[in-house]
Amino acid sequence: MKTSHFVSFLVGLTVCFSACHPQSDYCTVKGSVKGLKDGTKLELQDEYDHFKVIATTRVKEGAYEFHPGVSAPTHVYLYSGDEEQLKDFFLEPGTIIADIDATDEMDYAAFAAGTPSNDLLREINQLETSGDLDAASAIRDEVLNAEETGILALYLADANGATAAQGLVVLDRLSEELAAKPYVDEFRETLARRARTEPAPEGSESPNYFIDMEFPDIDGNLISLSSVVNNPANRYILLDFWATWCDPCRQSIPKLQALYKEYHNKGLEIYSVSEDENEKNWKSFLPESGMNWVNVRDTHPGRNEKSMWTEYALHGIPTMLIIDGETGAIIFRDRKKDIATVIASLFQ
Repeated sequence: MKTSHFVSFLVGLTVCFSACHPQSDYCTVKGSVKGLKDGTKLELQDEYDHFKVIATTRVKEGAYEFHPGVSAPTHVYLYSGDEEQLKDFFLEPGTIIADIDATDEMDYAAFAAGTPSNDLLREINQLETSGDLDAASAIRDEVLNAEETGILALYLADANGATAAQGLVVLDRLSEELAAKPYVDEFRETLARRARTEPAPEGSESPNYFIDMEFPDIDGNLISLSSVVNNPANRYILLDFWATWCDPCRQSIPKLQALYKEYHNKGLEIYSVSEDENEKNWKSFLPESGMNWVNVRDTHPGRNEKSMWTEYALHGIPTMLIIDGETGAIIFRDRKKDIATVIASLFQ
């Protein structure tokens, strides 16, 4: 991404938000609707204010339109009346276009457009989809490392392409309106936990070590992560958080199979932790999956105090970490990078 492009984006944000007056200015959210009957209730929920409902409307003649008041930019989810997630996007001044196709189960992942933050996030996604991960990372890093105080920086700080250190810097420079969101204080605590499970920042005197866990395998045998790390045959351990219900996780299995085949005899072990709540689904999937490495199931899956999801401050799955078998230090954590390239570099 050219610097001039990014500067134009920042200028656009400055002009947009400097013209906003909470009591009088509005943004418009609208789009076409496919697969929902006229009269279906739609609502916008503010993720950064505990999913508070901030606007409602109904489908009319195959379309919808919201006019929520804007007191500060935020990230919202668009739900139907039966609590089906349809879209998520940034709510900011301007006209936001978010077409809905309820007949397409992947339509929720189609990005909104029409305002600066939504357009730039859409561009990042398009680059990632096309396989240009370096260009996408360059844009993300430029937003995170610039003096940008707005909604896109906050959102990207909560993406797994960002480090905890980057995220904490962003939180410290947020605009006053965004900093007041309940989500920000909660996110700061999450980042503090995540910082303990990332590679230590450059210049740090002490590395970050893995957090141990012990869960049952498909036969009910308890296998600890420490037993795998401490096995002298294992030079590096790939810690893989996944679930059978996660499509990107399942799509990553062939890549993991290839890595295991090439590097297992050289000292690579994989420790896959399923976040499946349904144990039967996990047990029925594994035998045919070709995941011929260590597989266990988190017996307290999801976001709760006892879950490894919480301990490792996961933002989403799949998330992969690499642990040095000799020291136990975490040397890699980043969903957005090509894990195959990272593994290959370790075994050069």
